[in-house]
Amino acid sequence: MKLWMKGYKVIVLDVPLLFEAKMDKFTKPIIVVWVDPETQIQRLLARDKSSEEDARNRINAQMSLDVKRGKADIVIDNTGSLDDLNQQFQKVFVEVTRPLTWTEFLRSRQGVFAILASFTSGVVLFMKTFNNHTHIS
Repeated sequence: MKLWMKGYKVIVLDVPLLFEAKMDKFTKPIIVVWVDPETQIQRLLARDKSSEEDARNRINAQMSLDVKRGKADIVIDNTGSLDDLNQQFQKVFVEVTRPLTWTEFLRSRQGVFAILASFTSGVVLFMKTFNNHTHIS
């Protein structure tokens, strides 16, 4: 929330349990980095030096990446090389930094402040007009 108030245009949240924690309602767009289950296990084994059973238990404790992929706005396929991943990331970065649609703008910090300023101005003008009419009579 602090970053949003400061005017950051893109805020990245790395939340492995985003859907399980029901935080997906507060974020847009949702980007899922997907990999097939076997590659996921092999990478987890290489990274954590754990047993295959431990790796499978960790993966099974979370919502499957296939289900997360179905809930995502954008999917990055991580089955290729680091160069492939970097290229996909660059495309996604361009997409999320493009100009906002009206709906996106209204949800943005600038949009909220514009709505608040318009509403406040309308109330002030109404009050001045109402006060002028009551003093004339």
